Amino acid sequence: MPTSAAPRRRASPKAAAEAPSLEASLIATVAPVMRHLIAHARRRRTWSELTYQQYNVLRSIDTLGPQGQADVARILMVTAPVVTRLAATLADAGLVERRPDPTDRRAVLLALTPIGRRRARAMRRDLLEAAHDLLEPIPEERRAAVRTALEELQVLLPQHSARR
Repeated sequence: MPTSAAPRRRASPKAAAEAPSLEASLIATVAPVMRHLIAHARRRRTWSELTYQQYNVLRSIDTLGPQGQADVARILMVTAPVVTRLAATLADAGLVERRPDPTDRRAVLLALTPIGRRRARAMRRDLLEAAHDLLEPIPEERRAAVRTALEELQVLLPQHSARR
């Protein structure tokens, strides 16, 4: 049987004065920055009717070429059924087409249609513009440090997928 939560303790003056841990700073920064970028990009017409997850499917296919659904799921770190649903929506919108996999008759490859390729690239441009707007207030002399920190963070990602 669950017990009631312990009463909250007040932080000691020493703990309150300490800077947050690197881990806490990462968590407190990365997600809000991405939410800001996506919110900014969503104001653009190219983002209408598509989600960030759908964009990521388009982006991975645009970057790597036609991919199996299992490969897309692995790249995006989601389950295969998630990619199946995303791909169905993208196919219905005419952005992705399913092709037979020449190496496995049971599998299909997801490939971008010409419209899908244009859409993926336009959405990427919108994200880059949002990132530019977000970074613009940072003084030039501090941008090198931000660039270095972001490069360091890329090693945390599978196959350094943050580069694209």
